This record gives sequence, C-alpha cells and structure tokens, in this order.
Amino acid sequence: MKTMSTMGWIIFFLGTFLFSRGWSRVSGTFEYNSSIPDKSVALIYISMGVFVIFISFFVKPLKDK
Repeated sequence: MKTMSTMGWIIFFLGTFLFSRGWSRVSGTFEYNSSIPDKSVALIYISMGVFVIFISFFVKPLKDK
C-alpha cells in the first residue's frame, strides 16, 4: 500500500483549497471575491484544483538508505 509523503499531503490540501474556492464561487456561496471576480475565472480555479490533486498522488516519500 502506497503512503503519501508530507509534501504530497501539502500539495493535496492546496489542490483541495483551490477546488473548493472555485466551486463555492460557481455555486454562489461567494457572491464576489477579489481573487475570483467572475464565474469563468472560477472554472480555472476548479480545473487547477483537480490537476493539483491529481499530481499530489504521484509525489512519493523519500526512501531511506
């Protein structure tokens, strides 16, 4: 069973944060936010979040020698 490294978890939470901010803007939770001005920019946040979450699964822990 593969375990994620600390860096993998940090990257995973960053992706989750990006995804949740974008999704909350699209769903209407954030009416206006200075970092996400409209819903088309929110779609970029969602796609970046999904991509970063996907990448986080490939970060492997360092092997001890």
